[in-house]
Amino acid sequence: MCEFLILGEDQRIELHMGVDPIALMRSVWMTCVHRRRQGGSTVAMQLVRTLTQRYERTIWRKISEIVLAVRLTYTFDRKDIARIYLWVAYYGWNMHGFQQAFEGISKATGNDSKIGAANLVARLKYPQPRHLDERQLGRISRRVHHLLALDSGSTKRGTFSGIANHGTISNS
Repeated sequence: MCEFLILGEDQRIELHMGVDPIALMRSVWMTCVHRRRQGGSTVAMQLVRTLTQRYERTIWRKISEIVLAVRLTYTFDRKDIARIYLWVAYYGWNMHGFQQAFEGISKATGNDSKIGAANLVARLKYPQPRHLDERQLGRISRRVHHLLALDSGSTKRGTFSGIANHGTISNS
């Protein structure tokens, strides 16, 4: 799961100290110029946001998140940060933390550990809805396929080519 998390959320994890300036600049550009919100948070920043439970959209929250993420990365190994984040993250309705998410999602994905791991990690970006919502389930399914394609090397980050190579995923 850590590999899928890093592939999908923070591919440059080994190149920065908790904050990815490239991702942040891309996010600012997309928000200010194109009026499209896009994430620029690293795994460490996401862990800080989850632990502090501060989700307001302000520059001050982002700055404090950045400072804490840098301190966190200096203190802990990056893989440990990813593991902790996976353990405490919100995966969707009635899935607070890995234990609940695993119990809820593993029933739907069967025995394939790669598909199961991709299904869990996909819900970090697109949480499982309380009521089945085809639009959100479609997003989850596309994200799962994208993560599997990244893992197999059949696509580059930011593209959705190669999706058909992985069959269908059940998201119930």
